[in-house]
Amino acid sequence: MRKKIAVLISLIMILSVAACLFTACSGSPAIGFWTIDEVTAGEVVMTEDDANNLGMSVVGSIKLQKSGVCKVTFLDVEEEGTWTEAEDGTLTIKYGEDQVLTGSIDEEGMMHLTDPQGAQYKLSK
Repeated sequence: MRKKIAVLISLIMILSVAACLFTACSGSPAIGFWTIDEVTAGEVVMTEDDANNLGMSVVGSIKLQKSGVCKVTFLDVEEEGTWTEAEDGTLTIKYGEDQVLTGSIDEEGMMHLTDPQGAQYKLSK
């Protein structure tokens, strides 16, 4: 009886460790809901306060799903797309007809993205 219990406990521990490793390996810190805190285009900066003054609660958001699908909302316009993460941590977000954002997540957990026109986006979870 004790041997069966010991085997069962060992099996449970092995499966728990395997599940933790699988989750850690397959989960990217990019996955989740990100709020756009600030957009800088040239000398124009738009913050959450600016969005509030325009009657919006936030400038926008990006939801990155584990499946590689994303939803990008900017100034209350939502568009679907896809996203990828390279081995070096570089993110590429493609949405709408031909919109692309690229960037990464810094050490403090902030996402920084840039569009082809040079606008810079700061996002937080």
